[in-house]
Amino acid sequence: MHPSENVDETEVDTPNSDPEADNLTLDNNAENDPTTEPEAIGSFKVIRCKRREHGAECMEKCANAGISCPGGRKHPYKNNVKTGLLWQCRGLGLITSCWYYYENGDSCTFFIGKPVMCRYVGGTPD
Repeated sequence: MHPSENVDETEVDTPNSDPEADNLTLDNNAENDPTTEPEAIGSFKVIRCKRREHGAECMEKCANAGISCPGGRKHPYKNNVKTGLLWQCRGLGLITSCWYYYENGDSCTFFIGKPVMCRYVGGTPD
C-alpha cells in the first residue's frame, strides 16, 4: 500500500499543545510580550500530498507552509533505486522532516537534511 494512498487531500495539522491556552489570563505587562503567544515559538505542521502531487508540487505546498524540502532525493542506502519523490513534510519552527517515496516501495525520512529512517511500505508510484 502506498503511504498516501488513503489521503484524499492535503492535510495541515496544527495541534495546540495546551488545551487550556485559550483560557489564560495575562497581566498588563505581559500583554505585549511576544513569548506569550503560542505562535511565537511556531506551530507543528504536517503536509501530506496526494499521490499525483508527489515531487515538485508537494515541495511547493511545503514551501507555502514554511517547510523547506527538495522535491526529490536519492535513496540514502540503495544506489540502484531512482530518485524518490517528496510525499510528506513536517515542521516545527526551524526543525523539519521530509518524507520520500521510492519506486521499490521504500519510504525514507530525512530530519534536518539527514536520513534517519527508511522502511518498506510497498506499492508503486503512479
